Amino acid sequence: MKWLFLLTSALWTLVSGAEETLIEAPIVLPTPVALRWLAADPALLSAQSALLAAKAEAGQLAASPYEWTSRYSRQQRDDGSSQKSNEWNFALERTLRLPAKRRADQAGSSATLSAAEARFSLARRQATEALLGSWLDWLAARSSKDLLVQQQHFAQESLDAVSQRVRSGDAAALEQRLAKADVADIQRSASAAATTELTAWEKLSARYPAHEVTAPQLPDPLAVPQDAAWWQARILAASDVLVIAQAEQAQADAAAQRAQAGRIPDPTVGVFTGREAYGNEKIVGVSISMPLPGTRRRLQLQQQLAQAEVARQRVDISRRELTGVARAAFSAAQGNFLRWQFANSAAAAMAENAHLAQKAYSLGEQDLQTLLLARRQALSAAAAEQQARVDALRAYYALLLDAKLLWEVPVVP
Repeated sequence: MKWLFLLTSALWTLVSGAEETLIEAPIVLPTPVALRWLAADPALLSAQSALLAAKAEAGQLAASPYEWTSRYSRQQRDDGSSQKSNEWNFALERTLRLPAKRRADQAGSSATLSAAEARFSLARRQATEALLGSWLDWLAARSSKDLLVQQQHFAQESLDAVSQRVRSGDAAALEQRLAKADVADIQRSASAAATTELTAWEKLSARYPAHEVTAPQLPDPLAVPQDAAWWQARILAASDVLVIAQAEQAQADAAAQRAQAGRIPDPTVGVFTGREAYGNEKIVGVSISMPLPGTRRRLQLQQQLAQAEVARQRVDISRRELTGVARAAFSAAQGNFLRWQFANSAAAAMAENAHLAQKAYSLGEQDLQTLLLARRQALSAAAAEQQARVDALRAYYALLLDAKLLWEVPVVP
């Protein structure tokens, strides 16, 4: 498994029209590991059960709501004589669903199933987002701790250099005390970072078997390929929220069609047989009954038509909101990558400045205050670079999640 972490990027192949586009993404967690953890995630298992329930509901909508009804009666006729009759009647009836209602119910069933599958896919995206967020939280906390441990080592080197100069008479004891205070301050920060890392690890490992893998270092972010229009089209095409809204519109349309067809009541047909008049008469016949439609059915149709219009407006609202979300996600990923580039350049420059300041102080060419200032600037720049790195990775992965280009598996379990 460890060799997977040696990779720095993975490729996803997308087919858009007749063109093949390669989308590169930095690896923070190998796909096989992520899929295995997601498959055992209680949130996703719950969503799978909800999908199975929705499938059963869709089947119920498609099936007729009516069943066969049997009726049997037995009676005796007493006319005062010693002879008594044994009379009975038996009937079998069923209400018949009219064809227009059957088509509306089937349309509603298909829409219910589409909405359920989209909700499962949305739950899977949320579970993936939770996994990625917890994983990146821990990686970021671990990197912060490692950075401070490294700075603690540098601070100790500075203290050693000050102590050497104090022993040789080139520096005052005050400088040694300042250097010791600086070491203690870095140790305090490193201890706080270690606690933060432990907290992030406990949250991660409580939900996922994170102990089974060796975590990589945070990779370098990548520039966002393609333009905003490409990502907007991709995100809209892959959006579960939009699919749910469209499925709910289809459900509302089906309900309106059902109400329209429901203005004509379903007839009930039956067959019956019996024996009467001391067995001298045998009865065989058919029966048909139908309710007389009233005002309630007309009002129900008006209600369903209004709800269908509401559902259509929700689709338009969802599409507009998703367009804004797609544009914002692209801008965030692009902007965070640029900020990381600037922060990376600044951190490299400050690290080199701190190295030169350390060397100059060891040679007696610079005072301690200048050295400590250079080291604090280097630490601040390194922390800013690390935060910008995490922000860029989060934003890029959020873009991939919105476009369904990360850890995708078939929706139906």
